[in-house]
Amino acid sequence: MKAGQSSPRFTEFSSTVRYRSAEQCAEDVASALSRAKVVTVRGVPEEVDHGRFYHRLASRLGDFHFKNEDAETASLESDGWLDIRYDPAAVDQSLYRYGNTRMPLHIDGAYTDVEFDIFFFYCVRQARFGGATVVADGTDVYDYLEAFDPALFQRLLTTKVLFEKGGKRRISTILFYDQGTPSFNWSSTRVSAGNPPEVIEMARRFAEFCEHQIVDGGLAEPVLLAPGEAVFMHNRPVLHGRNSFFGERCLLKGVLRFAPDAAAADRDGQIPAEAAR
Repeated sequence: MKAGQSSPRFTEFSSTVRYRSAEQCAEDVASALSRAKVVTVRGVPEEVDHGRFYHRLASRLGDFHFKNEDAETASLESDGWLDIRYDPAAVDQSLYRYGNTRMPLHIDGAYTDVEFDIFFFYCVRQARFGGATVVADGTDVYDYLEAFDPALFQRLLTTKVLFEKGGKRRISTILFYDQGTPSFNWSSTRVSAGNPPEVIEMARRFAEFCEHQIVDGGLAEPVLLAPGEAVFMHNRPVLHGRNSFFGERCLLKGVLRFAPDAAAADRDGQIPAEAAR
Protein backbone atom coordinates (compact mmCIF):
# COMPACT_ATOMS: atom_id res chain seq x y z
CA MET A 1 0.00 0.00 0.00
CA LYS A 2 1.45 3.36 -1.09
CA ALA A 3 1.98 6.42 1.07
CA GLY A 4 -1.22 8.35 1.60
CA GLN A 5 -3.39 5.25 1.24
CA SER A 6 -5.64 3.46 3.70
CA SER A 7 -8.37 0.86 3.28
CA PRO A 8 -10.46 1.65 0.15
CA ARG A 9 -13.92 3.15 0.64
CA PHE A 10 -15.51 1.41 -2.35
CA THR A 11 -16.08 -2.26 -3.09
CA GLU A 12 -17.16 -1.84 -6.72
CA PHE A 13 -16.86 0.64 -9.54
CA SER A 14 -20.43 0.76 -10.82
CA SER A 15 -23.92 -0.38 -9.88
CA THR A 16 -27.40 -0.13 -11.39
CA VAL A 17 -30.57 0.71 -9.47
CA ARG A 18 -33.88 -0.34 -11.02
CA TYR A 19 -36.83 1.88 -10.13
CA ARG A 20 -39.34 0.19 -7.82
CA SER A 21 -41.04 3.21 -6.28
CA ALA A 22 -40.14 6.81 -5.50
CA GLU A 23 -39.86 5.94 -1.82
CA GLN A 24 -37.64 2.93 -2.35
CA CYS A 25 -35.39 4.54 -4.96
CA ALA A 26 -33.70 6.94 -2.53
CA GLU A 27 -32.79 4.09 -0.20
CA ASP A 28 -31.58 1.94 -3.10
CA VAL A 29 -29.42 4.74 -4.54
CA ALA A 30 -28.01 5.62 -1.10
CA SER A 31 -27.09 1.98 -0.52
CA ALA A 32 -25.47 1.68 -3.95
CA LEU A 33 -23.50 4.93 -3.53
CA SER A 34 -22.16 3.65 -0.20
CA ARG A 35 -20.27 0.91 -2.03
CA ALA A 36 -19.95 2.02 -5.70
CA LYS A 37 -18.36 5.03 -7.37
CA VAL A 38 -20.92 5.24 -10.19
CA VAL A 39 -24.64 4.46 -9.86
CA THR A 40 -27.07 4.45 -12.78
CA VAL A 41 -30.83 4.72 -12.24
CA ARG A 42 -32.90 2.88 -14.85
CA GLY A 43 -36.58 2.25 -15.47
CA VAL A 44 -38.14 5.44 -14.11
CA PRO A 45 -41.67 5.53 -15.60
CA GLU A 46 -42.47 8.15 -18.25
CA GLU A 47 -45.47 9.39 -16.27
CA VAL A 48 -43.28 10.37 -13.29
CA ASP A 49 -42.43 14.10 -13.06
CA HIS A 50 -38.70 13.57 -13.47
CA GLY A 51 -37.62 17.01 -12.25
CA ARG A 52 -39.52 16.67 -9.00
CA PHE A 53 -38.54 13.03 -8.60
CA TYR A 54 -34.80 13.72 -8.88
CA HIS A 55 -34.98 16.86 -6.75
CA ARG A 56 -36.62 14.87 -3.97
CA LEU A 57 -34.25 11.93 -4.43
CA ALA A 58 -31.15 14.18 -4.29
CA SER A 59 -32.50 16.01 -1.23
CA ARG A 60 -32.90 12.71 0.57
CA LEU A 61 -29.32 11.66 -0.23
CA GLY A 62 -27.78 14.58 1.67
CA ASP A 63 -27.24 18.33 1.29
CA PHE A 64 -28.47 19.06 -2.24
CA HIS A 65 -27.09 22.29 -3.78
CA PHE A 66 -29.90 23.24 -6.17
CA LYS A 67 -27.95 25.96 -8.00
CA ASN A 68 -27.57 26.84 -11.67
CA GLU A 69 -24.00 27.95 -12.44
CA ASP A 70 -23.42 30.91 -14.74
CA ALA A 71 -21.55 29.51 -17.75
CA GLU A 72 -19.06 32.40 -17.89
CA THR A 73 -18.59 33.67 -14.32
CA ALA A 74 -19.23 30.43 -12.36
CA SER A 75 -21.50 32.34 -9.99
CA LEU A 76 -24.23 30.38 -8.21
CA GLU A 77 -26.77 33.12 -7.60
CA SER A 78 -29.85 31.44 -9.07
CA ASP A 79 -31.65 28.28 -7.98
CA GLY A 80 -32.32 25.61 -10.56
CA TRP A 81 -30.88 22.75 -12.54
CA LEU A 82 -27.63 23.24 -14.44
CA ASP A 83 -28.53 22.43 -18.03
CA ILE A 84 -26.15 20.63 -20.36
CA ARG A 85 -27.84 20.89 -23.71
CA TYR A 86 -27.04 21.33 -27.37
CA ASP A 87 -27.44 24.99 -28.29
CA PRO A 88 -25.42 26.15 -31.34
CA ALA A 89 -26.12 29.80 -30.46
CA ALA A 90 -24.43 29.39 -27.05
CA VAL A 91 -21.38 27.30 -28.02
CA ASP A 92 -19.07 30.34 -27.92
CA GLN A 93 -20.21 30.95 -24.36
CA SER A 94 -19.42 27.40 -23.22
CA LEU A 95 -18.12 24.84 -25.71
CA TYR A 96 -18.71 21.73 -23.64
CA ARG A 97 -21.91 22.74 -21.88
CA TYR A 98 -23.68 23.71 -25.10
CA GLY A 99 -21.70 21.96 -27.83
CA ASN A 100 -21.94 18.49 -29.34
CA THR A 101 -18.25 17.53 -29.52
CA ARG A 102 -16.39 15.01 -27.40
CA MET A 103 -15.74 16.31 -23.89
CA PRO A 104 -12.32 15.45 -22.34
CA LEU A 105 -12.08 13.49 -19.11
CA HIS A 106 -12.38 15.70 -16.01
CA ILE A 107 -14.05 16.10 -12.64
CA ASP A 108 -16.68 18.72 -11.88
CA GLY A 109 -15.73 21.87 -9.99
CA ALA A 110 -11.93 21.63 -10.20
CA TYR A 111 -11.93 25.42 -9.69
CA THR A 112 -14.70 25.86 -7.12
CA ASP A 113 -14.81 26.37 -3.36
CA VAL A 114 -18.26 24.77 -3.14
CA GLU A 115 -17.97 21.51 -1.23
CA PHE A 116 -19.78 18.53 -2.74
CA ASP A 117 -18.84 14.92 -3.30
CA ILE A 118 -21.64 13.61 -5.54
CA PHE A 119 -22.90 14.98 -8.82
CA PHE A 120 -25.56 13.55 -11.10
CA PHE A 121 -27.23 14.04 -14.46
CA TYR A 122 -30.71 13.03 -15.42
CA CYS A 123 -31.70 12.83 -19.06
CA VAL A 124 -34.44 15.06 -20.49
CA ARG A 125 -33.69 14.36 -24.15
CA GLN A 126 -31.41 11.72 -25.64
CA ALA A 127 -29.36 12.59 -28.73
CA ARG A 128 -30.39 10.89 -31.95
CA PHE A 129 -26.88 9.44 -32.31
CA GLY A 130 -24.09 9.18 -29.72
CA GLY A 131 -23.73 11.39 -26.66
CA ALA A 132 -22.98 8.79 -24.01
CA THR A 133 -21.33 9.98 -20.80
CA VAL A 134 -18.02 8.13 -20.40
CA VAL A 135 -16.59 7.19 -17.00
CA ALA A 136 -13.10 6.00 -16.03
CA ASP A 137 -12.26 4.39 -12.70
CA GLY A 138 -9.59 6.42 -10.93
CA THR A 139 -7.90 3.25 -9.71
CA ASP A 140 -7.39 2.12 -13.32
CA VAL A 141 -6.09 5.56 -14.32
CA TYR A 142 -3.56 5.56 -11.45
CA ASP A 143 -2.36 2.01 -12.17
CA TYR A 144 -1.99 2.67 -15.90
CA LEU A 145 -0.21 6.01 -15.47
CA GLU A 146 2.20 4.68 -12.83
CA ALA A 147 3.23 1.90 -15.21
CA PHE A 148 3.20 4.07 -18.35
CA ASP A 149 5.02 7.16 -17.03
CA PRO A 150 6.12 6.80 -13.38
CA ALA A 151 7.92 10.17 -13.33
CA LEU A 152 4.79 12.02 -14.49
CA PHE A 153 2.72 10.06 -11.97
CA GLN A 154 4.92 11.23 -9.10
CA ARG A 155 4.93 14.85 -10.30
CA LEU A 156 1.12 14.87 -10.47
CA LEU A 157 0.96 13.67 -6.86
CA THR A 158 3.28 16.39 -5.58
CA THR A 159 2.94 19.49 -7.83
CA LYS A 160 0.25 22.03 -7.00
CA VAL A 161 -1.76 23.52 -9.87
CA LEU A 162 -3.98 26.60 -10.03
CA PHE A 163 -7.41 25.99 -11.59
CA GLU A 164 -9.78 28.87 -12.25
CA LYS A 165 -13.03 29.92 -13.90
CA GLY A 166 -14.44 33.42 -13.69
CA GLY A 167 -13.79 34.56 -10.14
CA LYS A 168 -13.37 31.02 -8.75
CA ARG A 169 -9.90 29.65 -7.99
CA ARG A 170 -8.60 26.44 -6.43
CA ILE A 171 -5.02 25.23 -5.86
CA SER A 172 -4.48 21.48 -5.63
CA THR A 173 -2.38 18.62 -6.88
CA ILE A 174 -4.01 16.84 -9.81
CA LEU A 175 -3.67 13.44 -8.14
CA PHE A 176 -4.17 12.67 -4.44
CA TYR A 177 -5.45 9.89 -2.18
CA ASP A 178 -8.69 10.45 -0.26
CA GLN A 179 -9.20 7.82 2.47
CA GLY A 180 -7.11 5.43 0.40
CA THR A 181 -9.01 6.09 -2.82
CA PRO A 182 -7.19 7.45 -5.91
CA SER A 183 -8.75 10.85 -6.54
CA PHE A 184 -8.43 13.87 -8.83
CA ASN A 185 -8.67 17.62 -9.04
CA TRP A 186 -8.65 17.88 -12.80
CA SER A 187 -10.09 19.74 -15.75
CA SER A 188 -7.80 20.54 -18.67
CA THR A 189 -9.89 23.58 -19.64
CA ARG A 190 -9.55 25.12 -16.15
CA VAL A 191 -5.77 24.98 -15.79
CA SER A 192 -4.89 28.63 -15.27
CA ALA A 193 -2.57 30.38 -17.72
CA GLY A 194 -0.99 31.87 -14.60
CA ASN A 195 0.70 28.58 -13.73
CA PRO A 196 4.46 28.28 -14.40
CA PRO A 197 5.25 26.92 -17.89
CA GLU A 198 6.52 23.59 -16.50
CA VAL A 199 3.23 23.10 -14.64
CA ILE A 200 1.20 23.86 -17.75
CA GLU A 201 3.33 21.35 -19.67
CA MET A 202 2.80 18.71 -16.96
CA ALA A 203 -0.97 19.27 -17.18
CA ARG A 204 -0.83 19.02 -20.98
CA ARG A 205 0.93 15.65 -20.72
CA PHE A 206 -1.71 14.35 -18.31
CA ALA A 207 -4.51 15.56 -20.62
CA GLU A 208 -2.84 13.74 -23.51
CA PHE A 209 -2.51 10.57 -21.43
CA CYS A 210 -6.20 10.70 -20.50
CA GLU A 211 -7.38 11.11 -24.08
CA HIS A 212 -4.93 8.85 -25.91
CA GLN A 213 -4.36 6.08 -23.38
CA ILE A 214 -7.60 6.01 -21.36
CA VAL A 215 -10.28 7.11 -23.85
CA ASP A 216 -8.65 5.82 -27.04
CA GLY A 217 -7.60 2.70 -25.14
CA GLY A 218 -11.24 1.87 -24.37
CA LEU A 219 -10.88 2.21 -20.59
CA ALA A 220 -13.60 4.86 -20.28
CA GLU A 221 -16.95 3.08 -20.14
CA PRO A 222 -20.00 4.60 -21.90
CA VAL A 223 -23.17 5.31 -19.93
CA LEU A 224 -26.00 6.16 -22.33
CA LEU A 225 -29.09 7.58 -20.63
CA ALA A 226 -32.64 7.44 -21.94
CA PRO A 227 -35.15 10.12 -20.89
CA GLY A 228 -35.88 9.81 -17.18
CA GLU A 229 -32.70 7.87 -16.41
CA ALA A 230 -29.79 9.25 -14.37
CA VAL A 231 -26.21 8.60 -13.38
CA PHE A 232 -24.81 9.53 -9.95
CA MET A 233 -21.04 9.69 -9.38
CA HIS A 234 -18.62 10.23 -6.55
CA ASN A 235 -16.95 13.18 -8.20
CA ARG A 236 -13.25 12.92 -7.38
CA PRO A 237 -12.60 9.15 -7.60
CA VAL A 238 -13.92 9.07 -11.19
CA LEU A 239 -13.01 10.89 -14.38
CA HIS A 240 -15.89 11.50 -16.75
CA GLY A 241 -16.41 12.99 -20.18
CA ARG A 242 -18.76 12.71 -23.13
CA ASN A 243 -18.85 11.17 -26.58
CA SER A 244 -19.71 13.45 -29.48
CA PHE A 245 -23.28 13.34 -30.74
CA PHE A 246 -25.77 14.40 -33.38
CA GLY A 247 -29.25 15.72 -32.67
CA GLU A 248 -30.88 17.42 -29.72
CA ARG A 249 -29.60 16.39 -26.29
CA CYS A 250 -30.34 17.73 -22.81
CA LEU A 251 -29.17 16.58 -19.40
CA LEU A 252 -29.90 18.41 -16.14
CA LYS A 253 -27.24 18.32 -13.41
CA GLY A 254 -27.13 18.67 -9.64
CA VAL A 255 -24.50 18.29 -6.91
CA LEU A 256 -24.74 17.30 -3.25
CA ARG A 257 -22.85 16.35 -0.11
CA PHE A 258 -23.63 12.71 0.50
CA ALA A 259 -25.17 11.66 3.82
CA PRO A 260 -26.26 8.01 3.50
CA ASP A 261 -28.56 8.10 6.53
CA ALA A 262 -30.53 11.02 5.08
CA ALA A 263 -32.42 8.69 2.73
CA ALA A 264 -34.59 7.56 5.63
CA ALA A 265 -35.99 11.10 6.06
CA ASP A 266 -38.94 12.28 3.98
CA ARG A 267 -38.45 15.80 2.59
CA ASP A 268 -41.56 15.93 0.43
CA GLY A 269 -42.27 19.57 1.22
CA GLN A 270 -38.92 20.92 0.02
CA ILE A 271 -39.41 20.73 -3.75
CA PRO A 272 -39.49 24.17 -5.42
CA ALA A 273 -41.36 24.83 -8.65
CA GLU A 274 -38.02 25.20 -10.49
CA ALA A 275 -37.42 21.46 -10.03
CA ALA A 276 -40.08 20.54 -12.56
CA ARG A 277 -38.70 20.44 -16.10
